[in-house]
Amino acid sequence: MRSTIFLILSIAATATVIAQDVSLEPYYGEVSLAGGFEDDPHVVSMIAGGSLDLSESPLFSCNGFTADAPDYQIDYSPGNPDLELSFFAVAEVDTVILINAPNGLWHCNDDFSTQLGSTAGLTFEQPLAGVYDIWVGVYDQDDIYSAAELYITELANLLDEDLTETDSSSETSSPGAPQVIGSGTAFAVTTEGHLITNYHVISGCNSLTFQIPGSAAAEAAVVSTNESSDLALLRTDIPTRAAQFHTRSRIRLGDEIVVYGFPLLGELSSQGNLTSGVVSALTGLGDDLSTFQISAQIQPGNSGGPVFDRYGAIAGVVVSTANQDYFAQQSGNIPQDVNFAITADITQSFLRANNVRYEESDSVEELRTADIAERAQSFTGALLCYR
Repeated sequence: MRSTIFLILSIAATATVIAQDVSLEPYYGEVSLAGGFEDDPHVVSMIAGGSLDLSESPLFSCNGFTADAPDYQIDYSPGNPDLELSFFAVAEVDTVILINAPNGLWHCNDDFSTQLGSTAGLTFEQPLAGVYDIWVGVYDQDDIYSAAELYITELANLLDEDLTETDSSSETSSPGAPQVIGSGTAFAVTTEGHLITNYHVISGCNSLTFQIPGSAAAEAAVVSTNESSDLALLRTDIPTRAAQFHTRSRIRLGDEIVVYGFPLLGELSSQGNLTSGVVSALTGLGDDLSTFQISAQIQPGNSGGPVFDRYGAIAGVVVSTANQDYFAQQSGNIPQDVNFAITADITQSFLRANNVRYEESDSVEELRTADIAERAQSFTGALLCYR
């Protein structure tokens, strides 16, 4: 079994851990391919790049930015020994591809050939049998979270020609790949793929993808929105566990709550981020009864995520944080941990108005924070907005 690769660099008495972790589940799934596989090339759409800087590790022979976990994984069984196995990272931006081969060796490329321009690629002339962990990255940090496609093929020469033709005609015929313009959090409220998030997260998006860590990303369609309550109902084809609303939905001042979501995507953990706090006030700004105040820390990207009560049920939906500039101008004070969530009652009313049969629980057993986190991870994911 291959082990996680960790490299520790000590600089000025500090240590930075750089890790491409082959033990983590691939973000966009996995597949078994045998020599002579049909539908060659095998193509996977994904979002390229992440927060790990390859240049900080002498282990890799190229520069670029990738995620921590593999983007994709194949279990390959060779067929014809004369066939090569090639991987290409195709995007509108300069790409990087990093592969951990079955023998544990690392291979990296940021420019495959002159004909393919900024497309990265790797070719294995006598490919080994076993698991290939694949990272699709970007060369420039400003291009993180660009749309990309991973091509896996035994027909490298034919793919060269196809990609060259695509590149040469892109200026006149291709509208360009969609770009990520924002992100938030969404969570499933049915096992049939209904999702809840904020209206402001999906407003202005031409398309959306939803991804639970360890599962493949999937397109999410907008079913209904309510701008005044800042809620949106989405639908995706990912089967998940569903969040539950407590039959005793009214919260109390001082109740403990837990928040889970995907803030600062690409900088904080791609596996999700958990914070806890209490209900600080039963109303929002200006005594708004549709929201309540929480002390749990939130960041950009938490919007649309679930707020849990101590029973693991939905107490609300994260919506906003206090505008520090506004309060500084009005009172000269900067608020700390003043954040807001939409009440469970408003969220349930929105779901009923859209004929969504959400799940309820009457449990009175308090859960540990770790148990709530485990539950949240099964139905909460990152939501990416494209334009």
